[in-house]
Amino acid sequence: AVLPRQWRRYRKQLQRCQRRFASGTVHDSRVETRRLLATLELLAAFVPERELKKPRRALKKHLAAFDHLRDTQVQLGMVAPLRRTFPAAKQFHRWLRRREARFTREARQTVKHIKTRRLRKRIAALQALLRRQRKHTLPAATFERAQAAIQLAFARVGRLGRRVKAADPKSIHRTRIAFKRFRYMVEVLTPLLPGVTDKHRNAMRRYQAMMGEVQDLNVLLAALAEFIKAEEAND
Repeated sequence: AVLPRQWRRYRKQLQRCQRRFASGTVHDSRVETRRLLATLELLAAFVPERELKKPRRALKKHLAAFDHLRDTQVQLGMVAPLRRTFPAAKQFHRWLRRREARFTREARQTVKHIKTRRLRKRIAALQALLRRQRKHTLPAATFERAQAAIQLAFARVGRLGRRVKAADPKSIHRTRIAFKRFRYMVEVLTPLLPGVTDKHRNAMRRYQAMMGEVQDLNVLLAALAEFIKAEEAND
C-alpha cells in the first residue's frame, strides 16, 4: 500500500507544480519526489536492483530540475539582510536576482515537459511484482525486511558521519544526503513505526537542517566567486 499511495502523492504534487509554478508547489513537488525515492530505497529489500534503476534515475532527474533555482533562492535569502550593512551586497543581490529569473524560466520549462507515462508503467510493474511476493511472504517477514533496509541506511549514515571532517565540506554533504535518505525512509513507514514520535522526526529535521546550512554556505561562496569573476571580466 505504501508504493501506490506515494505514487499518487508524487503525481498530485507534480501536476500542481506543472499547472502553477510557484515556490510552494515547487517545494511540495520536491518533497514528494524524495519520498517516492525513499520508497524505492525500501523496495530494494524486496525486488532486484535492476527493477529500480530506471525509476530512480527518472526521479533524480526530476529533482535536478530544481537544484539551481533552489540554491539561488536560498542565497537570496541569506544575502538580502546584508544589503543595509554592506552596500556591496546590493550588487551581488541584483546578480542573484537575474540568476533566479533565468533558473525559474529553465525549471518551469523542464517541469512543464516532465512526462510520467514510462515511470507509471515501471511503478505498476513494481506493484505487480510486490503483489506476487506478498502471496508467499508473511506480513511479519515483510516488516522485518523493511526494518533491515532502514537499519542499513542508518548504518551508512554512521559510517559517513565518522568520516566527517570540518575542513572537508564534501564529507558533510555526503553524510547529509545519506541522512536525508534515511529520514525519508522512516517517514514513509511512519504508520508502521509507532516508536518514532514527532519528537524524533523534529530532531531529524533539525539535524538535517544543520548540515544543510553548511552546504548552503559553501554553495553561496561558490556563487560569490562566480559573481566576482564575472564582475572582473566586465571591468
